Amino acid sequence: MTARDAATAAAKNRIVDAVFRLVARGGVGAASLRKVADESGINIGSVRHHFGSHEGLMVAAAEEVGARMARRLERAMPPTGSPLDVPGRRALVEAVCHAVLPVADDDRAELIVLAELITAARLRPEFRPLATRMGTDLRAVFREALQAAGVRDAELEAERLTAVVGGLTFELVYPHGSTDASLVAEVLRRHVADLIPA
Repeated sequence: MTARDAATAAAKNRIVDAVFRLVARGGVGAASLRKVADESGINIGSVRHHFGSHEGLMVAAAEEVGARMARRLERAMPPTGSPLDVPGRRALVEAVCHAVLPVADDDRAELIVLAELITAARLRPEFRPLATRMGTDLRAVFREALQAAGVRDAELEAERLTAVVGGLTFELVYPHGSTDASLVAEVLRRHVADLIPA
């Protein structure tokens, strides 16, 4: 990587980090090109050059969330063909759930960005393809994990798991819910134990 490429990548990372902070504080509408430029300390012309538009900023933020999840998922999935006992199968599914539902305070911005994009997609058609793709990808990840864990009817159970994780995401992001990470972990543990009985 050349010095110029490294500088470009660093600028893009600063911009995306600024989008995360702005969306976490004020929702999708708070991440205008001007506000992102101010928050990142990068001039608006460069922000526009790298991302083009508000929609481009939101797509980049969603892709960053996806990249972070992908890195966690890579660590969660066992090598192909590894035999798993019941505790191992449960641990696999729980690890995948935690990879897509990070509960640490430092990771909370990821959940907020996702929730805000999905909420915005209801009224803003430009975000619908992105929201749809995120939902499709999530179901595919769960289906793959459940199949690897030997869960029967993985297609339907992936839908149920999507609903559970979606509900927990809502609980963590919005003020009416619980922000207790240990409670979230226990809910997931019990759901997975029901999926994979001893």
